[in-house]
Amino acid sequence: MKLNASPGPDGFNVEFYLAAWDWIGEEVTQLVTTFYKTGILPPHINDTNIALIPKKLVPQVPMDYRPISLCNVVYKIIAKSLANRIKPHLPDYIDPAQQAFIEGRRISDNIIIAQEITHSFALKSWNHHAFMLKIDLAKAFDRLEWSFIVSALARKGLHGHFINLIHACISSPTFSVLINGQPSHKFKSFRGIHQGCPMSPYLFVIAINELSVALNEALAAHHLQGISLGPDCPSIHSLLFADDLLVCGQATMQEANSMAQLIHHFCYISGQTPNWAKSAILFSTHVSQTTIQEIKQVFPVSIMDNNFTHLGHPLILPAKNRTAAYNFVIDKFLNKLPAYKANMLSHAARLELIRSVFSAIPVYYMSNILFTKKFIAKLTAIIRNFWWTGIRENNSNKSLCLRAWKDICNSKQEGGLGIRNLQAINE
Repeated sequence: MKLNASPGPDGFNVEFYLAAWDWIGEEVTQLVTTFYKTGILPPHINDTNIALIPKKLVPQVPMDYRPISLCNVVYKIIAKSLANRIKPHLPDYIDPAQQAFIEGRRISDNIIIAQEITHSFALKSWNHHAFMLKIDLAKAFDRLEWSFIVSALARKGLHGHFINLIHACISSPTFSVLINGQPSHKFKSFRGIHQGCPMSPYLFVIAINELSVALNEALAAHHLQGISLGPDCPSIHSLLFADDLLVCGQATMQEANSMAQLIHHFCYISGQTPNWAKSAILFSTHVSQTTIQEIKQVFPVSIMDNNFTHLGHPLILPAKNRTAAYNFVIDKFLNKLPAYKANMLSHAARLELIRSVFSAIPVYYMSNILFTKKFIAKLTAIIRNFWWTGIRENNSNKSLCLRAWKDICNSKQEGGLGIRNLQAINE
């Protein structure tokens, strides 16, 4: 478990358990062993505080906050032990279309395939009539029905007692919302899994995998065809990363209706609700406007534009200058450098901000695309000027750089500051 994490309602963090293990280790071990035998959690073990983190500068409605669950460490010990028993079997349980939380699978594969699909859609030489639908699931973790999780685990062949242990964990939490640091009155939930629980990611992908199972069955029964990007390529019907869903099919009313019925049935039994306002659809070049309008009646979504993103990456890339689609990365840099705050930071604070935030932002995107040297130079200039002056890149009050930037990027053992060299990473 991570150190320096916020404690749960009991106030004891991981560091306390490590420091006091010689005194409390036997009691904690006995508690976990008893739970494994009886399947009953002691009272208040699964009490959970909910901290609300603003997603906007000026939050006004509940949707503007991101809820973070703070569980008791002793509960995390139990949940982590169960999660560690599930984790090794996930590659066998989960369809290859799902890339999240599974060892050996990478988010970059999902992004690259999605971008290749949109690239094929734009080619006039790709003589197929197809669509790709991006579905946003509203509050996916919070809406998941416990009965659906139990049935999904049972279909994987897990032992009944093990499933009962998991059900005891996910159905027993009592929540309190932290308001100005003080917990509100307690309340219980009747569905959903809280994201502070170590089991939640694995239980979610097992549950959402039921959609992949249904799609595979529909493909085998020829109710769906999916799409294929080449003569020897397998048929693709979906790309999943946790609750980010992309589904593909032939642009016909029959396939669209079959897909809609399948998605509706899955959402009905699992408790999920598509947020059609945040979802979008893309059609290949040869699909007629009449067909587009008919399918849009089935899926009440907008058409993807050039600004639409999937897992943070633009889906539609310009043919000649792919880097141009990533200009928003520069805006991300500038938005994190308001001049009235940045120039008040010491050099030590600036260094920490550069190493933990600014150097990390472009690295995620570099895993999928090779940026132009001009683009990297722009990002480097923002970081460099922030380091020396504490101001935004477009501010006119620039000062003299006292050392070459390549020297600053050297490791501390070599006399530098250990800042990542973006140009070297990009190569």
